[in-house]
Amino acid sequence: MSSSPAAAAPVHLVVRDGRREDLPAVHRMIHELAAFEGMPDGPQLSVEDLAADGFDSQPPWFFLLVAELGHEVAGYALCNRAYSSWTRRALYIEDLYVAEGRRRAGVGRALLREVCARALAAGATRIDWHVLENNRAARALYARLGARDLHCSEGRLALRLDAPRIRAVAEDRLLPHRHLPCDAP
Repeated sequence: MSSSPAAAAPVHLVVRDGRREDLPAVHRMIHELAAFEGMPDGPQLSVEDLAADGFDSQPPWFFLLVAELGHEVAGYALCNRAYSSWTRRALYIEDLYVAEGRRRAGVGRALLREVCARALAAGATRIDWHVLENNRAARALYARLGARDLHCSEGRLALRLDAPRIRAVAEDRLLPHRHLPCDAP
């Protein structure tokens, strides 16, 4: 009787709702994503903030999907509801991240498939998100799925007011007119 090496069992991929116990792993990955994007000091939230806003707040500020490969959190999608004056219900993906050692295993695509299934179930007609220009692998995946670059197709730019400017605008402390240069903080 001859013996041959046993074939490695395929690692099972599961996408499910995030749970409170997933938050430390998701928090770690939020920081990995920020480092990948060149902003390691960017995230200012704690695991407790995630729990408060995603599990303790009614309604929750976001919903969380996690992808498990072999019972290990390999990626996540942090999403929230949005509303379009053109198409009604929408979803916004704040983060879609796959751990470095788990990329190219279908994790990102599985997460997006589940976000799309949730969008259909909620009657959403669009999903919006941002991606860095230099993230070629993610952009290639999104292109294969049929995502449009709104800068190219509609000339839309992403804008943001951060906390100090939100306060200033709310208090009617506007800045003098200026253009929106790409290098503005």
